[in-house]
Amino acid sequence: MSHDYDVIIIGGGMVGGCLGLALSQSSLRVAIVESREFTEKQSDSAGKRAIALSWGSRRILEQLNIWRPVNDAAMAIKHIHVSDKGHFGKTRLSAASQNVDALGYVIEAVKIQAVVTNSLKQSNIDSLCPASLVDYVVHDDSADVTISLNGKEKTLSCKLLVGADGGLSKVRECGAFELKEYSYDQHAIAGLISVESDVHDVAYERFTSEGPIAMLPHFDGLYSLVWIMPSELAQDVMALPENEFLERLQSRFGQWLGQLGLSGKCQTFPLNLSHVPNNTAERVVLIGNAAHQLHPVAGQGFNLGLRDAAILADALLSNQNDMATVLETYANRRQLDQALITGFTDNVIKLFSTDSALFSVVRNSGLLMLDKIPLMKNQFARQTMGLGSRLARLTAS
Repeated sequence: MSHDYDVIIIGGGMVGGCLGLALSQSSLRVAIVESREFTEKQSDSAGKRAIALSWGSRRILEQLNIWRPVNDAAMAIKHIHVSDKGHFGKTRLSAASQNVDALGYVIEAVKIQAVVTNSLKQSNIDSLCPASLVDYVVHDDSADVTISLNGKEKTLSCKLLVGADGGLSKVRECGAFELKEYSYDQHAIAGLISVESDVHDVAYERFTSEGPIAMLPHFDGLYSLVWIMPSELAQDVMALPENEFLERLQSRFGQWLGQLGLSGKCQTFPLNLSHVPNNTAERVVLIGNAAHQLHPVAGQGFNLGLRDAAILADALLSNQNDMATVLETYANRRQLDQALITGFTDNVIKLFSTDSALFSVVRNSGLLMLDKIPLMKNQFARQTMGLGSRLARLTAS
């Protein structure tokens, strides 16, 4: 039978958009269904959040021919410094030791979205926006996708439906996907911090008994703060006067960047782990936050989702007419990476967000060993850089 499209992607955000770009050079007929115009996303405060891009993500964006404009809006991370408050254990990674220009990059989410959106406008991908998914029905040879477009319902057929529609995925909701969720009972406080230091290429991960503190280099001499703590404590800390807030932050982060100051208001958001153990079904696949939402402790969320998009595109470009093989290939290639990163972030936050004496010994011994044993340090660096799994080949065969 004939189909309206080969692939319909629900969600035109960073992950869904990058999948669309990866498929745009092929003969596949692709549509992206997105509920919000980019101008609306620009005014959303969530778009201002800092995204940590790994070296592996840079290589994917290079293949999509969008790295140059992304790089122009990004800050390079030349060093990563991991420490544990009140203990000797620490680990330091450098780009030079890994023979790369940078271990990673920091960029505002809205700036990546702008590059992706502009590139999609110049591609052969059909963009249906503003439009939203109503429901879908899967048949042996197609998926019938009903969307709401311009206030009217319209049904489109496709060979493969991709859910890239975020943590509240409608594709996931309408399908028979099992979602596992876990609340950390933690909140993150996020904001921009002025620093006394003139060092602006070091990313810091500081673990405390209350939770980790991440400081990522930002523009204009600022650092992007993600400060994690129990939910009730976060409410109390947010209610503090500015000077007391900064005193508390300084006492826990230390003097690595000198005197700290606030630049603008901070925001808070709850932290949960959610993932779909089996994110493929007949003619349907979930990628990005629709398949897994991680704790931000290691900055791996977007990078993991981007690898989802790249591997799915690779599988589609290699098997354009056999969706069963595409889904099997995708599941086999993504299962280990998704499980490792999900488990890693979950275990790190449980190990490093406690003042248990036993856990303290374990984590500090681990940090010291990591810093002193080159093989372990190199493997940790590769995982941090997003090179722990085979990269996709984003060219049509």
